[in-house]
This record gives sequence, C-alpha cells and structure tokens, in this order.
Amino acid sequence: MRVDTAHTQPSRRQLLAALLAGALPSAWGQSHPTDRATRAQVLRAWPTGNELLAPLSLHQGSVLFAGDKTLGRIDTRVAKPAWQVEHGFGDEAVFRPRAAGALVVAGSLAAMGGWDLVHGQRRWRYQAHTQLGVPWVTESHTYVGDGHALVAIDCVTGRPAWRFEGTPDTLASYAPTVQGDRVFFSPGNGILYCLRRSDGQLQWQLDRSAEWQYLRQLYVAGDVLVAGSYKELLYGISTRDGRVLWTFNAGNFINSHHVSDDSAYLWSPTGWVYAIDTRDGHVRWRHQTTDYGQAANNWGPMMAELATRGERLFALDMNHVLHVLHRESGKELQRFVFDRALRPGVLPLPGSEAVVATEQGRIERVALRDLALANQ
Repeated sequence: MRVDTAHTQPSRRQLLAALLAGALPSAWGQSHPTDRATRAQVLRAWPTGNELLAPLSLHQGSVLFAGDKTLGRIDTRVAKPAWQVEHGFGDEAVFRPRAAGALVVAGSLAAMGGWDLVHGQRRWRYQAHTQLGVPWVTESHTYVGDGHALVAIDCVTGRPAWRFEGTPDTLASYAPTVQGDRVFFSPGNGILYCLRRSDGQLQWQLDRSAEWQYLRQLYVAGDVLVAGSYKELLYGISTRDGRVLWTFNAGNFINSHHVSDDSAYLWSPTGWVYAIDTRDGHVRWRHQTTDYGQAANNWGPMMAELATRGERLFALDMNHVLHVLHRESGKELQRFVFDRALRPGVLPLPGSEAVVATEQGRIERVALRDLALANQ
C-alpha cells in the first residue's frame, strides 16, 4: 500500500543539504516570535562545562547529558548535578547518553564507556576499531556499529559478546533496534538484516538497495518495524519476515521521525507534520508548519526530533519556538518562544515543564505556564 499525500518541492532538499553542510547554527540563531507565543520561564539552569552538548535523555526523573568535555546526571529538583565527570573520549560525544540498568552508556566516534548511574565512576571503556555509530542500549548489551561490523557489547564488562561482519565497504553509522530475541540493523548498503540477539546469527535479510541506501531510526510498533529512508519514504516492514507492508512518501528527505504507541510522527521538508498509522501507513492527520510564502507567521523548519508525552506532541523549530500539538488531532495548542539559541531537542517533563539545552552548553528546566492553564 502506498500513501502519498505530500507534494515535493526540490528546493527543500537543497535547503536541508545546506543546513547539514554547516548552516545549521546560523539557522537556529534566527528567532521570530509570534503574537501567539508565550515566553518559556526558566525555573533552574545547570552549566555543564561543555561548549557543545549531544541530545539529552531522561531516565526516571533524571536528565543524562554528554558533551565535548563532560558527561553527567542531573536531578531536575536539585540545584547541582548529581555527578559530572570528564569522559576522556578525545573528541565530542555524538549521541545521547543512555541508561543501561545500573550504568550510563555514552560515547563518541572514537570510544564508548559505561559509568555508574548513581555515582558516576567509569566501569569500562570500549575503543573503536574503526568508527562507532549510534547505539541501541539495553540493560544487558549495547548494540553498535563499529566500522563495517555490528558489535554486541556486554554492559557489565564492556567486552564484545559477538560481532556481525556482513557489511563490507559500509560504515555502520545508524542505530539498530531490538525486539525480543531479534536485532534489526541497516548499515547503509541497502540491506536490512534481522539477527539473532543471543549470538548475532543472520535470520533473514531484505535487499532493497535499488530503493534505499540506508534506513535510519528503526522503531518497532507491534509487529511492524518503522524505518525512515534517505529517499523520502517511510517504511512499515514486518518484523517476522521482512515483507514491506506499506510506504509513505514524505515528499522529501526524512530527517527524523518519532514512534509512540501505534503512530509515527514526522516533519516533512515540504512544510507539514504528519501522524501516520503504523499498522497500515494511512495518514491520521497533517498539520502545516510553513508554506514557504509569507514566512512571518509560519513555523521555522525543524531539525529537532519530535517528542510526545501524554496527549501532546512537542516540536521545537529552528526559530527556537516550541510548538505543542494535540496527538490525536494535530491541532496546535500553544507556542513557547525562547530568546536564546537552543540545541535541537526537548524533553517533556510531568506536568507543564520541559528540559532544553542551549548552544552555550547550559541545561534548563522551563515552565510552560499557558499549557498548565490548558490542562485545568
């Protein structure tokens, strides 16, 4: 089944290519508050000693962070970080730190490590053979691309449990995902691999190299693997046998998507946020963010990954405006404007608060006051 409701505008690909090539910081530096936007109030802030922060993550009420110098854990109710240490990677952290049982796993392109979640002592270090990709972290193992291979690293010892070497001439940069006893992995050679989780043995593979170079952001919703491709299509793939169940044409390059329950949310560079039913690929709703015409009252383009909490979808645009949509209808409920440059990402907290990171390496807990009134 093919669902195609977007309209391609070639200039959008050129826009994103320019952003990815280095124009991103300046684009994020342009702020255009609107009459409908409310300023987000800073409740607490934590300097991290970093000039550049990787995306943040949330674990049981604590914020985990990693940057070009340090990593740490913050209790959002306390003025000082629970701990903060120099990570010693030799370069900047490039992916969000993840909790793995009693550990925090963080890393750069060159190295990865596990730190005690409570106190911050380093328990192990893994040095890349070639170059590390984005990992998928579970309590027992971290699954990560290292050069041409996928490696399962024991989260207790930091030692490789197995390596899958089936990807010659391809750097495995994008994260795999795990469901039950299977690991799904698409390194960039046009093939999706399903591996046995216990030993890395190949179970099946799907070769669609004529359609995609790689798949990114693999999420499992029920028995459907939802995956975005570089060539404008979002795929729904059977986790049982690799059959393509549906595709959705986003109209241009899919930068990121977010899956929650049985919906996949994405922003298309054609100027729309979509909610897609993960079971059949049908569009549940779409919300226009910009028509690339009279731009003053439009959203800015988005590079930040969408986030959900409860009935709300949070979208941070490149003008540093946080848009809050209703997950079921796509209706915009509120806008919150920031007067400083933010890193692309937002962590919604319980109630009417969120955590963001600034381009100056500071983490902030902010109040979304009008959203609190809307909840009453």
